[in-house]
Amino acid sequence: MQAQEQLDVPNRLRAARWSLAVGLVLLGVKFFAFTLTGSTAVLSDALESIINVVAALLALISVHIAARPPDQSHPYGHGKIEFFSAGFEGSLIMLAGGAIGYKALEALWRGAVLERLETGIALVAGAGLANALLGLYLLHTGRRTRSATLRASGHHVLSDAYTSAGVVLGLGLVRLTGLWWLDPLVALGVGVHILRAGYGLVREAIAGLMHEADPETLERIALLLQQSRQPGWIAPHRLRTWRSGAVLHVDFHLILPFYWTLQQSHEAEHAIYELFRAQWPEPVDVIVHTEPCWPACCALCGMPDCPVRSAPLVRLLPWNGAVLQAPLDVQLRAVGSTIGAEHEA
Repeated sequence: MQAQEQLDVPNRLRAARWSLAVGLVLLGVKFFAFTLTGSTAVLSDALESIINVVAALLALISVHIAARPPDQSHPYGHGKIEFFSAGFEGSLIMLAGGAIGYKALEALWRGAVLERLETGIALVAGAGLANALLGLYLLHTGRRTRSATLRASGHHVLSDAYTSAGVVLGLGLVRLTGLWWLDPLVALGVGVHILRAGYGLVREAIAGLMHEADPETLERIALLLQQSRQPGWIAPHRLRTWRSGAVLHVDFHLILPFYWTLQQSHEAEHAIYELFRAQWPEPVDVIVHTEPCWPACCALCGMPDCPVRSAPLVRLLPWNGAVLQAPLDVQLRAVGSTIGAEHEA
């Protein structure tokens, strides 16, 4: 089942363009605020905005590439570029966090003179509010269109908004107390927060590139199949999933009655394809490997009036993520049956 046509490309591109445009404007605002105040905390916020702009440009490029349809060189499409983009963006965030921490420690060592704090607070607060709105928009669009790039950008922009909030708090405390060292101390805390956010994005990107199993997705697939379970679908097994950008790829093996015709087997496959197409809430590509049953399968087969049944039904296994992910021999052992010698041969 092909899923490329389900991608909401226009909304993804629109969000990426907005991210780049807003990032450029806020970069100018924050550096202007730094020139007015001389604040290390404001400088840390401005440095993160440089990373925002680079990441937004990269996100726009990756969304363009991910939208390309499958071709001879990339039969599964180009969606994996989004995991590279998210990982690179996470690395940039960590780089920004390290730079901010360095600047903060330097300021604590050397001291600082702060000026025109009221104007700086107003500018940074306005930039932070704009980033918060942009980040929420990117997260919403990224979740709706299943874009890892936009979700990463949304988290990144929101981390920038948190940075701005911390900077405003720090400058406000400096303004009230006159304690200059609160400014680099706030910047140091911001740097630590950014490092953690960047690590999370890198971890998510690595999980996607390594095809790490997602238990939640496996359970959702199992529930969908369980709710539409047919007697002829004897035993789905070896369920695997992986993502390529916004598209979820699903494949599993399915035991069917060996006496079914090729037409009946094809109809069973088509019914599963249509089930995912109608009820799965995101672009999905499904491959079903059909296999004929053999006598050992009778123990978990609920096919009524089977003309060739050689053993009674022992138990219908409830389909969950763990059951469907396991090889068939594990399911057979669970009902006290064994793989037949003719199948092993």
